[in-house]
Amino acid sequence: MIQPAHRTIDAHLQLAVFHLNDMCVAVQEGMDRFLATASLERMPGVEATFTWLRKRGVRICLLSDYDREHTLVILHRLGWSVDEDGTVQQIIIQQQEQGNPIAKAQELAGLSNPRLSMSAVDTPRLLEQSNAARVHFNLAICNGRSSYHQLATAPHHAMLDNLRQLPNFVIEHLPEPAKPTHRLHLPQPLHGS
Repeated sequence: MIQPAHRTIDAHLQLAVFHLNDMCVAVQEGMDRFLATASLERMPGVEATFTWLRKRGVRICLLSDYDREHTLVILHRLGWSVDEDGTVQQIIIQQQEQGNPIAKAQELAGLSNPRLSMSAVDTPRLLEQSNAARVHFNLAICNGRSSYHQLATAPHHAMLDNLRQLPNFVIEHLPEPAKPTHRLHLPQPLHGS
């Protein structure tokens, strides 16, 4: 069961921002104008990564290159919902037209500290904007959209080959979420007089 977004259980990470296009889903080449019938391919590990983050209480935000109508067509075809208990909690449409879509995602999520967020993106521009937004982890995903050299020369904390590597990276670099501790109180042994 996915944890409700309003009950954050991770004190170190509360928002994860992902680029939808080419990183979460690939659209059939040349079919951007025909999204209702174009072949869509979920990128390997994307849904498992979202589920893993949601179990930690982390909100998911997708940055879309498309307008609202086309973004919702893609999400509907993938079976992904956008609501507090859905696959993702927020989307930023036409992200390339936003001043800084990462900072906007942080603002919409109501974060008090930008370091409570991370980004996993695949363009130098989004890496630069993530850096400017002061995310905790600014991860470059090498999926072929941008060259390795372009990503390597942009500001980032780490480069991953794909999203399947994200949970291990987070586990390695962040403490586990705090778990409630229950102390077992045993009766004191009786002492003979």
